[in-house]
Amino acid sequence: MQVVSFAESTSVQFETLSRATIDAYVATGEPFDKAGAYGIQGVGGSFVSRIDGCYFSVVGFPVHRFCKEVVRLIEDGTLPLEDVSPPSA
Repeated sequence: MQVVSFAESTSVQFETLSRATIDAYVATGEPFDKAGAYGIQGVGGSFVSRIDGCYFSVVGFPVHRFCKEVVRLIEDGTLPLEDVSPPSA
């Protein structure tokens, strides 16, 4: 079995938040089930002033990078594709 791994790095910058804003955000309950205590696709996203890197990495899975890696593995023969043509009638 072969294992292939990769890493993706994304930097997220927040605005400076007042204590009242932080308290109001915590009161929504949103931060309690999130890695990093915010979801960029939720209320926490309104505090983000800048993203450097892949948005999907922030959401949870770097879709674009994953697909690039799969294509690379197919092209270099590491991941051979089986014949997926439909059966003849």
